[in-house]
Amino acid sequence: MTIRAVKFVSCECGQGRAYQDEHTAAKALGRAQAKRDRVGERKGYRRGLYRENRYYQCEHGLFHLTALSRSEYLGAAA
Repeated sequence: MTIRAVKFVSCECGQGRAYQDEHTAAKALGRAQAKRDRVGERKGYRRGLYRENRYYQCEHGLFHLTALSRSEYLGAAA
């Protein structure tokens, strides 16, 4: 089994991991969701687990993963 990491960079906006393009962010989202599912299966329950649901583009043009829904994100940003 090999580990295939998704290339990320750090962003100036302070959100930590950032991805250069939409395709890479979608790939990272799929991998993050699969990892959370594996952890949930191992524990026997998924309640309380942080799970990334989507990605968004920040003001610096990079993409980040978030667990917030679009409406929650827009409400938090306002």
